[in-house]
Parts: sequence; C-alpha cells; structure tokens
Amino acid sequence: MHRLRGVTGAAGALLVLWLGAAISQGADMPTTTATVPEAPLRKDPAEHWSPDLLAQVPSFRPAGFPDSESAGLQAILYDGVAVGGAAAPVFAYIGMPSTPPPAGGYPGVVLVHGGGGTAFPAYVKLWTSYGFAVLAMDWYNQRPVITDPTREGESQLERQPLPGGRRQDHVANVANMVLAHSLLRSLPQVDATRTALVGLSWGSWYGAVVAAIDPRFRGVIEIYCGAYDLSRHPIISGVYLHAAKVPMYWVASTNDQNVTPEGLQRGFDECATLHNASMVIRLPHSHVGFQFTSCRRVAEHFLMDRPPLPRLGRSTLADGRISAPVLHEGKGIIRTILCYTTDRDEPVSHLRQWHDAPAERDGNTISAALPPGVFQCFLSAYDEDTRWNDCCGSSDLQTLPRP
Repeated sequence: MHRLRGVTGAAGALLVLWLGAAISQGADMPTTTATVPEAPLRKDPAEHWSPDLLAQVPSFRPAGFPDSESAGLQAILYDGVAVGGAAAPVFAYIGMPSTPPPAGGYPGVVLVHGGGGTAFPAYVKLWTSYGFAVLAMDWYNQRPVITDPTREGESQLERQPLPGGRRQDHVANVANMVLAHSLLRSLPQVDATRTALVGLSWGSWYGAVVAAIDPRFRGVIEIYCGAYDLSRHPIISGVYLHAAKVPMYWVASTNDQNVTPEGLQRGFDECATLHNASMVIRLPHSHVGFQFTSCRRVAEHFLMDRPPLPRLGRSTLADGRISAPVLHEGKGIIRTILCYTTDRDEPVSHLRQWHDAPAERDGNTISAALPPGVFQCFLSAYDEDTRWNDCCGSSDLQTLPRP
C-alpha cells in the first residue's frame, strides 16, 4: 500500500480560469461500487487552478456576527474567489494555542469540514489544545450560528447562509481552501513551513485535490474518503491523485456508505505521495472523525517530528497466507491483525461483514493464514490502543478470485 513518489487581486484573474467550470450541488451520497477503468483517468489541476495566484494572501476582516462569536476564537470573513462574477467572502474561525509559541511559531492546520457541516468552533479548540494554530473555513457559503453556548460540540450551533445562499461550487471551494492556507501561513504566530490540511468526508474529497495544487503543506490528512471513484463528480473523483505533491495519509473504514474499500485502494495506488493508511473495521462516519487519535498522531508526525504510526509494505499471497513487511515500527508495534470479509456475493460494500483475527510476526514480516472463503483482506499493525481502534498502519487490500 505504501510508496512515496508533492484575494482580492487574485479573484478577478482566477475567474477567467474558471469560466465554464462545473458547479455541483449536493452532499455525501451512498456509494455501492467504485468505477475502475482499465487505465486510470488522470487530469491536470492547472486546468482549473493557478497555484501562484492562490499563494497570494487574501484580505480578511472581523466577521461581525455576534451570534457566530466563540470565546477564544477569531471569527473572520476572508476574500474568496468570485462566484458568478460576484464577490464571495468566506467565513472562518482562527484559533491559537494557549501556550507560548515555540521558536518559529506554532505549526498550523487547516480544518475542512464534511457534508452538512460548517466551521465548528469545538473542533478548532480541540486542535488548538494539541498545540496547533488552526483555521477552519466553511465551504457552503454559510456561517455557524451558536444557539446554545452551554452545550458542547456540534449541538450548540445551526447554520446561516451568507449573501448568495448556500452553495457547493467544487472549483471555488478547492481554491478557497488553498487561499485559507495562504492566510494561515501569513499570520505572525504561525510557522509557515509547518502546516497540514485535515479534511473530513467531503473535506477529504477536496483534500485529494488540494494535495495536487499546494506543495506548501507538509502533509494532507484524509478522514474517510478521497478515493478514486469515477462515479463521483469529475472534480472530486480522484483524477488528481496522480499529481499529489505532499505526503498523504488516510484513516478510513471497511463499511462506509460514501466510499468503498476498492475505491480507496485504487486511490492509494494512484496517489503519487502516499504516506500511510489506517483501514478500520466499521469506523463511525461523522464529524467525530476530527477527534481520531490517528489524525492527531499523523499531524504531530508531519509538523512536530514525532513518531509516525506503524507502516506496512505491499502484501503478498502465497500458500494460503497473506504477508507484509514492516516498514516502520511507529512507537513500537503492540498488536497485529488480519482483517477480512467472506461476503463475496454482497454487492453493497458497506453491508459486507468484516472480521479480524490475530496475525503473526516473524522479524520484519507480519502474516496470517487465510480463513476459508475469504473475498477481501488486509493486515494491520497497531502501536496504541484507542477508543476508535485507529492507530495502525494497514497493508493494501487484497481481493481474491472466486475459487
């Protein structure tokens, strides 16, 4: 699985590049199969985006909405790209850790929400508590409205559209994420050389595009999606993964209604800069993914030079066993497992039943005997036990032919 292969003034110029670009409305939709052609479809991100223009720092100002204010955070509007010839400011929160900045400034993270979400103050505060400067933007052209500050997390707020109404313009959204990065890097408290993007669900589909445009990131963390799947909208179907310019990490599920294991593996194979992947049986899909320990661990590795998760190499099948080499121990491997499904005849991937069984380690090799009737399988190595069972590195997905 693992191989390493990286505005005000800008808005008007960018609009020329985007005339005729497709605009798509929608949210995450159930997916049953990933469309995989014989030869992968690959596109050039320069068709829609200019990295040089998006590297310009957008102007920003206080948002000015009292019901969007959250203690300890700065609520802003920054100048995004024009949409339909009209100015389209983007709402965002900026948060800083409460501790003194390290030499050079805080490492920075751009948080990108998923379908139905917004810029969540609770998750900004969570990630600032980890020691990161955080910018979380809303890509629906809306803002959060805090209706009950006494409640915690997502339940404390609603969403209010900005002028122009709620929308989902894929080309503009990707551009605005790169602009958000330019803004974050410009802040005096931030170390511009240590930044990462954390995209969740829809945010991970977008992250798979941003990684092909913006080489200034130290890494991109993909929660749930970002696969290669031509049944998706052309912008977010994985056709830019071949051009990824920065290390990419995925934490994803075997049983996700929005993506398939096959589509994820195709994306891993297409990704030019794959760092690692954690495949987890029945991982819950919601904005709770911003809390996954694996994501914090990988961000700390990318930006704070802390130990990575374990990494496994590509697996092989021989004599009824699956084997994979250990490429990195992480903090020290404590557990290894085989994950597998025998539900070959279930066409809907998220309905397949997955199981795990202990795997064996012999030196730098992990292996396991395959149970009868295995359809798909992979190996995982853990260096930490967590609530989400997510601190692992996984080998590539193997799909076995019918006996």
